[in-house]
Amino acid sequence: MRIRKFTYWLFYFTGLLTLLASIFNSSMIIYFKPPVIIALGLLYIANAEHKNYLVLISLLLSLVCEVLFLRDYLGNFEILNILLSIYYALNIFILWKSLQLIKISLKKVFTLQLVISMVLIAYVLFSVAQLILPRVNNHVLVLVMLIFCFALFIGVCYYIYLNSKTVVSYSLMVAASCFLIVNIVAALNRLYVSIDIFFVITTLLQIFGQFFLIKFFMEQHKLVANEEDYF
Repeated sequence: MRIRKFTYWLFYFTGLLTLLASIFNSSMIIYFKPPVIIALGLLYIANAEHKNYLVLISLLLSLVCEVLFLRDYLGNFEILNILLSIYYALNIFILWKSLQLIKISLKKVFTLQLVISMVLIAYVLFSVAQLILPRVNNHVLVLVMLIFCFALFIGVCYYIYLNSKTVVSYSLMVAASCFLIVNIVAALNRLYVSIDIFFVITTLLQIFGQFFLIKFFMEQHKLVANEEDYF
């Protein structure tokens, strides 16, 4: 029990330091972000009843992506987009257990809420891609691959949320929403218009997003399908 509490406090402490670094000295954040991800890994190991070590691999991928992003986003754009695509594809694979429980059917896929949400998300992602495209003309293929994997990940998260009891899947919805905002704002901040507050916002939301995604993976075995129909 003490170890479990310690891992939570370790995450809170490293997360707070990272947030403070993003506010007062953004150049130092590369030294603070990795400990947050390591703390999340320890939190998962100490608290998950049914461990899936693919979750730890996804965290390792996240750590590598963070370092590449903070060191040179544009210079590492191609490899970063490939690794992020693998990261989201791996998370979809981890979520497959939840999809099997809920069961995929056309009736559930084409609900009004999910269709409207995905149309709006696709429109926003397409609009952002058009804004940043002039800076990444040589890497269009990897950008399209990332957008596809990311949109699919968001769609899977919202599908699970809408078709399950929200007590557990609420964490997944929060994580997906945080990742959506982070990816959009981070791309705009690096490739379109640079605003200091954007960096603080993305740092805060990314910490929240990663925490709630890990929280869902810890509770994934408790997921209960919702038999109610959505119109």
